[in-house]
Amino acid sequence: MSGKAPFVDAMMKQPLTLQLAYDTLTLDLAHGALHDWPVDETIAVVAMGASGHSGRALVSLLAQAGYRAVSLTASDVLLSAVGFQPADHYIIVSESGRSPETIEAARRLTQGTRVGISNFPQAQIAEVIDVPLGLGGFEDSPVYTAGYTATLMAYALLLEKVGVLPADSNVPRIPEIVENALADFAPVARAVSSLVAAATDIDVVGRGTSFASALETALMIREGLRIPTGAFETYEYLHGPMESVAAGTVVIIFGDERELTIPGSLLDAGVHVVVMTTAHDVPNEGHPNLTVVRLDSCLAGFVRPIVEIVFAQLVLAEAILHKPFPIEQFIYEQPDTKIPIAMLS
Repeated sequence: MSGKAPFVDAMMKQPLTLQLAYDTLTLDLAHGALHDWPVDETIAVVAMGASGHSGRALVSLLAQAGYRAVSLTASDVLLSAVGFQPADHYIIVSESGRSPETIEAARRLTQGTRVGISNFPQAQIAEVIDVPLGLGGFEDSPVYTAGYTATLMAYALLLEKVGVLPADSNVPRIPEIVENALADFAPVARAVSSLVAAATDIDVVGRGTSFASALETALMIREGLRIPTGAFETYEYLHGPMESVAAGTVVIIFGDERELTIPGSLLDAGVHVVVMTTAHDVPNEGHPNLTVVRLDSCLAGFVRPIVEIVFAQLVLAEAILHKPFPIEQFIYEQPDTKIPIAMLS
């Protein structure tokens, strides 16, 4: 069963957990009946929640490589016409293996085309996938940590296996890279945590694979810190959403281009901005309301959003110390977001 580990424990164990996931995925990919996916075929990821957010990174990298790709919300697939088949290859993602919308959506998709990524591929998801890719069966936290980072790593390994993306020498090093990130970003995460915890609202902004990081960071803050939070694609943010920003708002930005000039119009209004970037020169750096967090410029592909979300996890782990409730405690329990655990023979 997943979702019971304390948040900080699951976060700090990620180097070991990701090594387990890497070894499990490598073995499953070696035994899976997979062939190369031609560039003229369409790839879809089908998921909900955090898994759905991870799919944004996958679609971004596929598009950059020239592949048609789409991230489908599983519940939207359930509204589609009978026989609706929007892709040639489906990546079905459910960390628990028990997401009802994802499983029912996958049931409607073409047999023989469905690769499943799950921490528990032997759970109910097994009924609706053709090639299972397991993450190792580790215990994750209620606000997902390792389940999210391991899913991004799974995408990297899968797309290399089917000839879509070239091998990235950093992928086998993900456990080590995450271990370093947990140590390196801890001080700055601690420094901004009180601002985040005291925020009236939070906007999270990013583009490309970093839009996935924005979406997942916003979800984690809403779940874990109970602060109203929104996620926006960089250029969409400029078309109106930022008009509600005011003193008391914290804006977290991931990116290296247009993202760097967004703080300019916010800082003097009393808005605290955190920018995570590989850029050497950041406008307004040194302003008391601007915190710049630097990423290694060699981080690309799926590795960059993994490191971005590890920073966000660290911020949550520190910010929750300023709250009167535990990060693992949800207020509103939904009885139908997971299928009950099946008895396996």
